[in-house]
Amino acid sequence: MNNKISIKSPKLSSQLIPSDFQKLEDESYYTGVTFKDCTLTDVSFEKVCFKNVSFVNVVFKNCVFHQAELIDVVFDNCDISNTEMIESIIHRAHFSNTKLFGTNFAESSVIDALFSACFANYCSFSYSHLKQVSFEDTSLIESDFFGLKWKNLYFIRCDLNGMNLMQSNLNLLDLSSSTFEKINVSIDLIKGITLNAIQALVIASALGINIK
Repeated sequence: MNNKISIKSPKLSSQLIPSDFQKLEDESYYTGVTFKDCTLTDVSFEKVCFKNVSFVNVVFKNCVFHQAELIDVVFDNCDISNTEMIESIIHRAHFSNTKLFGTNFAESSVIDALFSACFANYCSFSYSHLKQVSFEDTSLIESDFFGLKWKNLYFIRCDLNGMNLMQSNLNLLDLSSSTFEKINVSIDLIKGITLNAIQALVIASALGINIK
């Protein structure tokens, strides 16, 4: 496995002020606060910024945050499934034990982000730019990374079954510690990928190669 580049941690204040979503509206700006044990349902907002913010046991249910900014944020034991975060900026963010089922991060910029022990089946990062991002012990079944631009991207002990990496250059990408029985890649962009023996057999079979 390639040596992992250090991912910058969120810069959180030692004392965050409790807050809620009562004043949330388009172009709202939250900083130095924490949201805990609350739920936000069926809302849509443009260009909301969360900076120096923690979310603990927070549920976003069918929400839309178009062009959101998540800077120096932590999500711990949250559920943001089926939330739209298209064209968002996500810098120095940690997602821990968080449900991201069907969450849409398409066309987003994600830098210095860690996804640890998350459930992210059917999530989308299509056409996104990921730099210094690590997915660890995370389920990414049927996830969509179509047309991805990336640098220093890691998948460590993840379930990648059915992942879509079509039209993504996979040179130097290391998937060897993760698992999949099926994966979608562009054959002309697969050169330079690192796989384990079982994964190589899966790819070979998809190419119609018979191995004795």
